[in-house]
Amino acid sequence: MGALGKPLEDALGNFAEHSSLLIALDFDGTLAALVDDPEDSRMIPEARAALEALTPLAGVVIALVSGRAIDSLLRVADPRDEWFMVGSHGIEFVPPHTAGSYLAHSIVPPALLEGFTQITQSHPGTRLEEKAFGLALHTRGVEEGLAARAQQAARSLCEGWEGEIVVRRGHGILECSLIQATKGDGLQKLREVTGCQATLFAGDDVTDGDALVLMRGDDVGIRVGGGHSSAAFHVADCEEIASVLWHVYELLQAQSDPAASLPM
Repeated sequence: MGALGKPLEDALGNFAEHSSLLIALDFDGTLAALVDDPEDSRMIPEARAALEALTPLAGVVIALVSGRAIDSLLRVADPRDEWFMVGSHGIEFVPPHTAGSYLAHSIVPPALLEGFTQITQSHPGTRLEEKAFGLALHTRGVEEGLAARAQQAARSLCEGWEGEIVVRRGHGILECSLIQATKGDGLQKLREVTGCQATLFAGDDVTDGDALVLMRGDDVGIRVGGGHSSAAFHVADCEEIASVLWHVYELLQAQSDPAASLPM
């Protein structure tokens, strides 16, 4: 894995000096490469290995913070029982060892679901993701013009709906939510619940900006991929995020055992 650059390495060094660390990460595009079908998304092996190594370390808290609904995140991320999970852009919050009993009841009106279903049926290649608190229209991999028409149809449906609907756009996705919440809200709750002294947050999408703006002190905010961001640091892809995680692991191991090396 390549060098991260001295500014980022220095920031990670300051971060790792704290006795309690929150490592909160977006999933799609951050730990897993973006794919056309959301159900095909999987964490890259290097990132999973790094998180597996970090999980048992004293003072380290791992959290996945995703726009996905928790049931979707469970399917594709295969999370450890020790990890926190924040889903649906901060609406869903699942502490460690509770995923097996977690159940979200849908509040999506049948007529809204039917409207989105008709949009996907009339725009071949688009996909509908049903969430307990909203719906997501996926257009990744679809011809650009067709994708734009499908998203516009979904946006018009939401704008004409009686009652407040929050609409978000991301990489090949348009989401509507019946509850207002952000990944920043989810990150704030993680901080409150865990009491960690420093936070590392990384994400690749516009919606991750709500969490990245909350970085302070020795926190480390990382934007994955291109595009404007308030993050202090940028990396190219999931592989570089894996390098970040391994670097933190090495720093923590060096503090506890200077002779320690990476697990084989």
